[in-house]
Amino acid sequence: MSAGIAALVRLARQTGMTSSDGAWSEAYVYWFDRPMPDGVRRAGTANPALDYHSAARTPHTPAHEGFLDRDRKVAITFETDVQ
Repeated sequence: MSAGIAALVRLARQTGMTSSDGAWSEAYVYWFDRPMPDGVRRAGTANPALDYHSAARTPHTPAHEGFLDRDRKVAITFETDVQ
């Protein structure tokens, strides 16, 4: 497990959010179906071990953003186009 991603998951869960977790082809991912909380964004941006990522909506996935620990192959992702 990535300590950096674990800290972001804890921050997100402290706001009452829950995730659907599972393996993706590139990493183990914590998927949250709501926008990223500001505290998670600040903590993720401040951690040099994590890379920010974002992706536009596709026919198979909603638009999302989050952080990835490339060394540990663990990520946290939040939907950005929640209505």
